[in-house]
Amino acid sequence: MSLTTLVTFIEVFEVDVNNKKKTKHLLQNAKREPSEGVKSPKNTILFNGKNYHYLPFIYQGTTVNRSGDNIESNLIMANHPLSMAKAQEAVVNSYFVEVNVCIVANNDIDNITNVLTTDTWLASSLSYDPEVVEVLLSSAVDAVGVNVPNLVLTNDAVGKLPVTSDIQNR
Repeated sequence: MSLTTLVTFIEVFEVDVNNKKKTKHLLQNAKREPSEGVKSPKNTILFNGKNYHYLPFIYQGTTVNRSGDNIESNLIMANHPLSMAKAQEAVVNSYFVEVNVCIVANNDIDNITNVLTTDTWLASSLSYDPEVVEVLLSSAVDAVGVNVPNLVLTNDAVGKLPVTSDIQNR
């Protein structure tokens, strides 16, 4: 059995009137030294030239309906003042959220070996209960009501196509 270690990096940002990205928060969910403070260098991972600080969260990847117009994802965090404040700030200000899911070396969490996915979302809503804070992330395209064009698979684009209707992606 092999072990693959994943780390999720989240950059929460806004775009100013000059179309410049202004970072608000840099968060990761893997490296934590319990005896150190939240902003300690021992609780950060360097990714794309930026230090990402530890915050425990779960990123639930993309969900798309058949027509491709309901693209959304979720960030789930424990309900405590730090996570609630960051989640509420992101939703109230309609911040963008860039999520990078990466594979790291099993014996060195600072050694990023591969970026699996990069998605950019809009923090659109917030729900919570006494234990959990959940931020709904939606596609920026959906947020402005623009239709996503349908993609048609052709032999020219993808090669030989199956002739049955039972297609599975594994």
